Amino acid sequence: MELTCTSFSFPLLSFEDAAKVIALIGIPKIDIGAHQGGCHIQPSEIEENPQEVADRINRAVGAAGLRVSDLFATFGEGFRDRPVNSLIASEREANQKRMRALVKTAKAIGAGGISLLPGVPWDEIGQEKSFDLSVRELTRLVPIAHDAGLRFSVEAHLDSVAETPELALELVQRVPGLKLTLDYSHFIANGYEPEDVHPLVPHAGHFHARQCRRGQLQESHRNGVLDFADIVARLKAARYPGDICIEYTWQEWRGANNVDVMMETILLRDQLRQLIG
Repeated sequence: MELTCTSFSFPLLSFEDAAKVIALIGIPKIDIGAHQGGCHIQPSEIEENPQEVADRINRAVGAAGLRVSDLFATFGEGFRDRPVNSLIASEREANQKRMRALVKTAKAIGAGGISLLPGVPWDEIGQEKSFDLSVRELTRLVPIAHDAGLRFSVEAHLDSVAETPELALELVQRVPGLKLTLDYSHFIANGYEPEDVHPLVPHAGHFHARQCRRGQLQESHRNGVLDFADIVARLKAARYPGDICIEYTWQEWRGANNVDVMMETILLRDQLRQLIG
């Protein structure tokens, strides 16, 4: 295991400067965020010219002396614009095309895998059918990543079809080859205990780390409830093959602008360094 950090932890900086900051604080890898309408890399730009975007990423990452761990992308803007389980058939087909472009860029930047979101519940068809649609579409996406030698995982998040530990587990069980980009904070903020999340550890392909508590997606080290010593021990016991990504973010969603991202990143970096060994 090695440490990595999300490029979008520092959204007010350019992508190039965000990479330099991550290197400056001694984290050896970077997770590339590609979220439409967000900071830095746009999925639409990747689809238009995968190699050109890869070249830009490689220049910035190389200049900073980093390596890429994961490409974390969305197909559209936010959760409900072109999710994997879009209700519009033409959008689902367009997502296939965009996925192929994401794979080309991920391969060209040396990423170990791709993380996406699992889809959202639609009032029009209900939770169960929304979930089934995600299963169907993710089953179509897995081979696109695997044929390129990439790990493919989804982050089970708040407001998604897999926002409970039970649903997240069912999702990976029903989609052959799918892994989780496991983030305890989404489940803890939703009222679950760490013990409820531990069964997901064997299904982790990537891992996001930050402190949290019940009702609060992102929290300071003083007020957070996660025992990372226990979690890292569980990852090791499960022979987890990936990296640990520190994912403090600065955004208004769910009050995730409530902590000092830089200081909390450094504090968690120091703790995880000792635990990883």
